[in-house]
Amino acid sequence: MQLQIADCLLRIEGGNEILDYLPHLLPFALPEAADSSCLCKIHLGCTLSPCSGTPDMVAMPDGRQIRIWFTRESCQLALELPGCKHTYLLTTDRHWRQVWTNLCPSTSIDYMALNDLLMLSFIYSAAFAQVVLIHASCIAIGEDGVAFLGPSGIGKSTHSRLWLAHIPHTRLLNDDQPALRLLPEGDVLLYGTPWSGKTPCYRNEKVHLRAIFQMKQARENEAVRLTGIQAFRMLLGASSLMGRDGVSFAAISKTLSQIAGHIPAFVLRNRPEEAAARLSHELFLQSVSTQI
Repeated sequence: MQLQIADCLLRIEGGNEILDYLPHLLPFALPEAADSSCLCKIHLGCTLSPCSGTPDMVAMPDGRQIRIWFTRESCQLALELPGCKHTYLLTTDRHWRQVWTNLCPSTSIDYMALNDLLMLSFIYSAAFAQVVLIHASCIAIGEDGVAFLGPSGIGKSTHSRLWLAHIPHTRLLNDDQPALRLLPEGDVLLYGTPWSGKTPCYRNEKVHLRAIFQMKQARENEAVRLTGIQAFRMLLGASSLMGRDGVSFAAISKTLSQIAGHIPAFVLRNRPEEAAARLSHELFLQSVSTQI
């Protein structure tokens, strides 16, 4: 099976029933293509030995435990899900071109783990194609798009809903994990992905990113333009990356620095109301006019 996400091709060897259990991948599924066109090939059901020694990194996102070991040639990962005694193992080269995992999905928990491993494989293979997955809610209008960034609970999804309610011809592109792609000429594309948080929005679409807003709750509505350095720090904080992996970190940070220097970014201090949406929309329109 082959997936196209943000114009990156991932091939999964084995697991022909994946789409039955992970239907959010269906809009991104493609017919088989030549191996040379794939950015990342994922091999399921491999025999792997557990890693020994102290991991270089431990993370606990949403109750999951992820342990990671780095060597000069490879990255090894162990994933454990809540309520599951099985440990899912993954090993890959440092550019995530070839990924091997002991996961051979047969249960609902296995498919949850597979979804996590697919997202990790996309994040770190796409990093070397100038593509970055970020935590944001994003809206599309025609061929243009806008991204709202900030920590969970700050009002990103609420602001997107205000756009949908009050700004004509808008559509939700993704509500949690969109992707940014830096093109050679400097333009930036914004993509829907198979990962959209609690909102089922799985659009295999792309638009031109025209503006970025960092959401802040406030008593009054106000927008302040960020400097390039401030925009870079905001994007870095919103991106998915393994900070102790210098190889992928260098690729992701380079892409984000170029995006920060090209796309207008603002802090939007706001109330959850129509007036705030109209303020950010006006700045979005100004950004569109200056980039065309």
